[in-house]
Amino acid sequence: MSKMQSEKNVDLFYIEDNEDFIDFVGIALKKVDTSINYSYVTDGLQAKEILERGQADNPYKKAKLILLDYNLPGVSGMQLLDRIRSESYLKHTPVVVFSSSDNPQDIKNAYSHGANAYVVKPIGMANLKDTIQTVCDFWLNKNQRCS
Repeated sequence: MSKMQSEKNVDLFYIEDNEDFIDFVGIALKKVDTSINYSYVTDGLQAKEILERGQADNPYKKAKLILLDYNLPGVSGMQLLDRIRSESYLKHTPVVVFSSSDNPQDIKNAYSHGANAYVVKPIGMANLKDTIQTVCDFWLNKNQRCS
């Protein structure tokens, strides 16, 4: 399953296999900032195919942020992160690993594969909204990147 964009560039690309959590993040994003254009896919293979397109009209090419689940079916989150870092047009795109795991080894592994940040998924809608607010404020609004 996916929410695909066809015309506008994607601000936030979310790669997550838990569809309930995708819905919660979508609700939180709407509460945080309705202007954020986001899209999601539910498995690593689909994300890999989308990100590898690389055409000028690919709305994912200029994503400002990739929110990536650590544990994905098919292509794992870390395999996908390696692929993202190997693509010239994506290697500078911030990737925040968003996972239910607080295992120090998973966190260390994510950073060693090139994650810009690692955020443990919070419990409860209010906490999720606050977390999404913080992530979006920093990575979409305050963080400056070279194009």
